[in-house]
Formats: sequence, C-alpha cells, structure tokens
Amino acid sequence: MTVQSDKRKITVQLWRPLLLGINELTSKTCLNRDSYLNLVFAHESEMLAHELIGKRNSEAARAHIKQCFAEIKDFQQVSFNLEIATVQSIVQACEKVNVWRDTFINRVIYFLLRGPRRMAELWGINLSEYETAIFNDGREIRWLLLSPPLEAINELIQADPFQSIRTALNVRYPKGREILLGLHEQVIGVPTGKTRETRGLAGLNVHLDDSNVPGTPENLAPAASWEDFLQNIESSAGLGDKGNSQ
Repeated sequence: MTVQSDKRKITVQLWRPLLLGINELTSKTCLNRDSYLNLVFAHESEMLAHELIGKRNSEAARAHIKQCFAEIKDFQQVSFNLEIATVQSIVQACEKVNVWRDTFINRVIYFLLRGPRRMAELWGINLSEYETAIFNDGREIRWLLLSPPLEAINELIQADPFQSIRTALNVRYPKGREILLGLHEQVIGVPTGKTRETRGLAGLNVHLDDSNVPGTPENLAPAASWEDFLQNIESSAGLGDKGNSQ
C-alpha cells in the first residue's frame, strides 16, 4: 500500500457511543486512531463503490436516510486526519451512491465496533455455519500464527476489516441470485418503521431501494395491490353488492 504524506482533516458528525468506542479500542490496541481509520476508510470506500455499482439512491431515499440519521441524535463533531487520496475516495464513492458522507463514516465505525458475529446477527446469519469458508479466506490468520508478530499485525490491520462477514455473505448469496449480496447493500434497522423507535439505526444505511422509503410509489404499490386483491375477492364472492341489495 502506498503511503502519502499529504493529509487533510475532515470533520464529521459521529454518534457519541461510536466516538467513545473507537477511541477506547484504538488506545487499548496501541493504534493511532486516524492512521488505522485511514486504512479502513480507503478500503471501504472502494468496496462501497464496488458493491453498489449500478445502484444509486433516489433523492427520496437520500433524504429519508439523512432524516433517520438525524433521529439517532447524541452526535459529536470530530475531525479525522486522513490521506488526501482516502478523502477523495470517500467523496467519490458517496457521490456515486448519492449518500451523505457522515452516514458512511458512522456505518463503517459501527461495524468495526460491533464485530463480525454481532454484525451477522443483524441479518439472521449464524457465522459458525461458514467457519470453513472464512478460515480458508483468512490469510491474515495464518500470518498471525506463523509470522513474526509485527509482520502479522501489519498484515492484519491492512486486510479487509470485514472479511469474515463478506465471506459468509458470498457463500450464502452466490452471485447471480436476485438477493442482497454485498455488505453495504445490507439494511440496518427498519427504514419503513412508523416511529423513530421502530426505525432504530436505519440512519446507518448507505443505500435503500425506494420500496424501503415511505411515501414513494414503490413503497405504496404493495399496499395498493393488496387492496385491489381484496376488492377482487369481495367482488367475486358477491360481497361488493351486498350493501346495495338490502
């Protein structure tokens, strides 16, 4: 990986529990917070663009995600000192997907702190079922066991931070199936929930189909179709005219 000396500060609104968590974790592991996050953001911005290639939030979806994000509350303004190339990669990926940058930043840090097993639980995945595939993909695990410690640590922190859950998703949802595949396609919370409590952490999504955006034609279509279906049943059973026959 090429290291650039030129850096730029970006200021974001970070959910306070995430800020406290990432500060504590990087301190415990003797990592420079911003240097490590620079590696993670550089990788994940590329994955965002790759996993969502050809997909872009509508303006309604972008606005709904941002509204759900604001509902989380308890934010703190924080600056990260990142390489210029990483900042540019984040901006470009978020523009392609049409999502607010701070949403992406919060989502990635949330995943870092939640860990693979608890991430998998969000989508009803039992990670134990995919252990063989995960360990076959996990080159950094072999380095950790067989290499000098510092080399192993270097390999580990520069690897895909979410390799295990991505492997499980790829095994569970082979390419070509009409189903959510990539990590950044996976939905958090209940975007269509009627209250802030039921929506949960829907503000940490980076992409929503309009079917998951309240008030859009795509979201209203199933309800309209169901009403038409019920009316057809009533008409077929003669229920529709019962009131007029009395």
